[in-house]
Parts: sequence; structure tokens; C-alpha cells
Amino acid sequence: MKFLSLFFVSIAFVACRQGTLRHNRFLKNNTATDTIFVNNPDFDNAKDTLFPGDTALIYSYEILDTRQEYEACKWMGDTLIVTNQEGNPLTRSVKIESFWTYTIRGDFEREQDCTFIISTGDF
Repeated sequence: MKFLSLFFVSIAFVACRQGTLRHNRFLKNNTATDTIFVNNPDFDNAKDTLFPGDTALIYSYEILDTRQEYEACKWMGDTLIVTNQEGNPLTRSVKIESFWTYTIRGDFEREQDCTFIISTGDF
């Protein structure tokens, strides 16, 4: 009887526990020849250089103790400056959700990867 009671209490505890959601945002350079420069003034002017085919993690955070299944991918910071080697700015906005793709893995400890894919015609 004790075992059965302990079993049901354990099941109830696990069912009520909230998980975490790790959220990663990537930029992928899907151009054939453009080198892309990413400047993030929100984080001490963090700079990334993406050669053709490269992918860079530009932001990552965790939401602890949540039942939240999904976090918006769009860029919510003040500014993210993306240019090619000629200095031309990205013509699509990283602040528009529909330009991002995402995948979610895991059940209790979930991880969401958001990717903004940059193509040749985006400059």
C-alpha cells in the first residue's frame, strides 16, 4: 500500500512540474558568394562574420519553469544590423515573424531553434 501511495504521489509531482524552454536564434548565410556582417548593438556591439554557407548563433536564452510551448522567433531587440560586403543592408526585416523558421525538440526540457535564412536576393 505504501508503494502504491508513493507511486501516485510521484506521478502527481511529475505531472505538475513545469519545464524549461531554451530559445536559440540563428542567422544562416545561404548566398553563393556574399560575406555577411551582423552587428548587434544591443549586446556591446557584438559582431559576427558569416561566409557563404555559415550559420551563427546570434542570441540564446532560457525561459525557466514554464509550460510555454513556443516563443516568437522575430527579433525583439532594438536593432540588428545585417549587411553584405558591399555595405548593402538586408532588405527583409528580422522583426517579421514570417521570415523565420523554427524547430522544437524535447518534451520537458524543450529547445527551440529559430533561423533567419539570408539569400542572395536579400540585398
